[in-house]
Amino acid sequence: MLAVPAIAPASVVNATLDPPVVTIGHSALLTITTLGTGTESTIMPFVGGLEFRIVSQSHRFETIKGTTLTTTTIVVRVTPQMVGTFAIPGLGSAGEPVTLRVDPDRLVANYSPVTHHGSNPVPVVATALAENGIHLMADGAAFVRLTVPKRQAYVGESVPIEIEVGLRSEFVTALNGLPTLIGGDFTLNNLSRQPERSERSVAGKPFGLFTWHSVIAAVKPGGFAFSVEVPLTVKFSTRPKADAQIDDLLGDPFLQNHFGPTVTKEVKVSSPATELTVVALPTEGRPADFSGAVGSFTIASDVAPATAAAGDPLNLRLHVTGSGNFDRVDSAMLRSADRWKTYPPRSSFSASDALGYKGEKIFEQPVIASQAGVQTLPALEFSFFDPATGAYETARSAPLTVTIEKSLADAALTAPSAGAPAAAAAGLRPDHAVSGAVASSLVPLYLRPQFVAAPSLLALLFGGAYLGLRGRTPRDHRQSRAVARVVGQLQAAARIGDSAQFLTAACTALQPILAARWQLAPEQITAQEIGMRAGRDGDELRALFELADEVQYSGEAFSAADYSRWTRIVVEQIAAGQSS
Repeated sequence: MLAVPAIAPASVVNATLDPPVVTIGHSALLTITTLGTGTESTIMPFVGGLEFRIVSQSHRFETIKGTTLTTTTIVVRVTPQMVGTFAIPGLGSAGEPVTLRVDPDRLVANYSPVTHHGSNPVPVVATALAENGIHLMADGAAFVRLTVPKRQAYVGESVPIEIEVGLRSEFVTALNGLPTLIGGDFTLNNLSRQPERSERSVAGKPFGLFTWHSVIAAVKPGGFAFSVEVPLTVKFSTRPKADAQIDDLLGDPFLQNHFGPTVTKEVKVSSPATELTVVALPTEGRPADFSGAVGSFTIASDVAPATAAAGDPLNLRLHVTGSGNFDRVDSAMLRSADRWKTYPPRSSFSASDALGYKGEKIFEQPVIASQAGVQTLPALEFSFFDPATGAYETARSAPLTVTIEKSLADAALTAPSAGAPAAAAAGLRPDHAVSGAVASSLVPLYLRPQFVAAPSLLALLFGGAYLGLRGRTPRDHRQSRAVARVVGQLQAAARIGDSAQFLTAACTALQPILAARWQLAPEQITAQEIGMRAGRDGDELRALFELADEVQYSGEAFSAADYSRWTRIVVEQIAAGQSS
């Protein structure tokens, strides 16, 4: 009789659920009574989050007016996989659903009711504890585990976390996105898009394991509970496991696949909530230069080159290494220092891990010594908050010593020694290559259209200035020859379009003349000094010295008119200095 296929659908005449309210971890018994004309089977409904297992099944036969009627009673154990209220459809009188309410057990925390939001995926909280803190979701298809190494952190502190997602291929058909942080005022930083993949066994079942590493940071103090959520597509079977086991034992093809097909559903699987207490940074003892850096850091400094001529730029570097929130690591370097001219620093970061939690941040600052001799760069300081000690720390580097050689500027108007090279005789410092400049064309500067007119203009200007100087009665013919060499250097720099070399030669030639006029040392002639002594009459000279400093780092190119203008100013100042 069991081998005879169903010939007519059975009708449910009674369905009871005992008890109607259970706690998670317990089951209810669903008793279904059907009336038919044969050994029809009842198709069990599919309800996400509930597991149905047949406990017993009995039949009673009655013959009424020659027709055999069969009354079948099936007892089903209903085991919830999550908390919430579930409606089992298609049962009860008039086809009304039977309702089961599942409450969280008082010993089980971090459960929340299952809710539906239109067509959005159903949130599923992993419940069944398997091993090592792993909570499996419904049917043991997947789990999400969030590992946080500490339960207390400070505002702004970077806390490394690990996210593990375990999937069983026979249940999960797709991973639909990256993990997202749910709850709490935290930011999730640098989540790797490609997780680490491995295999592991959980509760005796094989799982594919996906592992992400990230860093969280709290933006305000307080107590927070947060979890990680992952979207999945899960395959559910509508066929009770008990029936499948019976079919396997009997080997009857008529009874297989009798309880409906497999269906898929999009769900969001969450890890159990993790609590983290966030403490505000103390105000007492906070250093004035504290920029918000929280972590463990060390510093070191260096300068290059160790020996330079007066007026040459040096590169002062501060190295900050360690672990923490490097986005808040900042330093003003040297704001001001005696005998040093400073420029705004720039920074770069090199991570030593994929999260940017560990690494080195380097600050570079151009500085220029105003005097020759052995000079000392002051020690640099960097303040941060160390969460390990719960206190502010200030790291200090050692002072740096450099040797500043006397500039050749004061030799610009002196006679050259026999056989000395022309550049050395002119008393010029070596030209300074502008780092970081990128050539936009392979055509030499002196062949470009904007520089074709420069040699002609400068030659005319030089010739006029030279004739004007020869027309006077020179006090010293050696000075006239020195002036001619300086103007020749300006013309050579303009011909190749080297604005930095041009301005260096111009300032080097003017410093001794202005120094003699104001009875100062040549190295004391700066843009600031010119502005104070010459006032508005010295605007052009002051602009020339300021531009000389800027072009060393900007690499700004001049036009032919610019070279002509500045050459005229230099020649006029030299002529005025000789006539005084």
